Amino acid sequence: MGILSGIGAGFRMLAESFDPHGPRDPSNPNYWADMGNVSVAGITVTEKRASQLGAVQAVRFGLSGSLSTLPIMMFKDEGKGVHSEQPDHPLFKLLAKRPNGHNTPAEFIGELAWHVAYWRNAYCRIIPGNEYAIGELEIIHPRRLAQIERDADGHLVYTFNPPATMVQGATALQPTKLRDDQLWHIRGNPLTEDGLRGEPIWESAREVFGRAIAVHEYGDIWFQNSGQSGGVLEHPGDFENKIERGKFLENWREAGTGRNRHRDRLLTHGAKYTPIKVTNAEAQLLETETRSDVEIFGLWSFPPHRAARLEKATNNNIEQQSLDFVIYALAPVAIALQQAAERDLLLGEDADKFKLEFNFEPLLRGDMRSQYAALMIARQGEWMSANDVLKALGKNPRADAEGAEYKNPVTKAAPDSGDSADNQGGQGNKS
Repeated sequence: MGILSGIGAGFRMLAESFDPHGPRDPSNPNYWADMGNVSVAGITVTEKRASQLGAVQAVRFGLSGSLSTLPIMMFKDEGKGVHSEQPDHPLFKLLAKRPNGHNTPAEFIGELAWHVAYWRNAYCRIIPGNEYAIGELEIIHPRRLAQIERDADGHLVYTFNPPATMVQGATALQPTKLRDDQLWHIRGNPLTEDGLRGEPIWESAREVFGRAIAVHEYGDIWFQNSGQSGGVLEHPGDFENKIERGKFLENWREAGTGRNRHRDRLLTHGAKYTPIKVTNAEAQLLETETRSDVEIFGLWSFPPHRAARLEKATNNNIEQQSLDFVIYALAPVAIALQQAAERDLLLGEDADKFKLEFNFEPLLRGDMRSQYAALMIARQGEWMSANDVLKALGKNPRADAEGAEYKNPVTKAAPDSGDSADNQGGQGNKS
């Protein structure tokens, strides 16, 4: 055993010499973790730990919530630059009306959006239908993916573990294997080296999340101790043994924690307590936390003001940041969903003639006064009819034929009334 222990110690020293994180401490929980997920700050970064950050939750609600409110539109290319809406297309009904038997369109799109933005992979099982080749789309959580491999025919085969919360009697559920033609896989950038899936954001930005988790954990512990940094106890005598010294410290700490945190304490035997002063770094903890949150927002181009970080916000730049949110944060996720749907879900010979789009107009309208002013410009510019304006406002079209005209109502030629004027003049002369 002595020889084996010596060999093991030698290999351990050799491994630690190549470990960028330095020697491992068995008393540290990270010792037993995958060192590939440990940041320089010493934090093991996993998708669950990263998702607990308030900044990540703010991005989650902001992205998925906003995208789930956008109308989905289907168009067909009729040629010569003409595109007609297709509200009766089966894919439009599937995504905009009823994706499956238990998810609303808002739930469905919102969840897929977050899977693409956070895991950078979204999976849906394709369930065949009667009216259309695709009857339903069943979301499969990215956490369930076990492996991706190619079969003999060149198809990708995905293996998914059963849901952790699902129990079927005493029989253990078996993994599910789906071929690429049975699965809708949406990838986000950056891709892994093999190009088969997107690289999760907590892996590609491990150091950003590790630093943020470390800062917030430090803050939690600091505030748990009433914003105090402890102190030094000076004891004039010697303790009989380590047990007595441990009891003294244990009693002291117990008397200053919990409900006893702000109560008076009695020092006996000539002991003296000197609190450690709060350092400048600790006093600026909130600023440090804010900075780490802003770094996380930057991973998604998410404007800080949408998470109530208003330190550098003004009425003017918030309007610009809101526009940036649509262009740089929402649009990449929406385009990933659109193009993946056109690639995998549009079927038939004329599939290339159809196009799926998220309508971002509701997020770009601004206040009512600005919205009406823009519509008036479009109406007078003769590229929108009265019915187009009413449709943009969510109202019913006009019943008369003039509702579909594109002529400017202000400069529209009035009917010739010269004859009536002459007649009136003639009548006046006669009288």
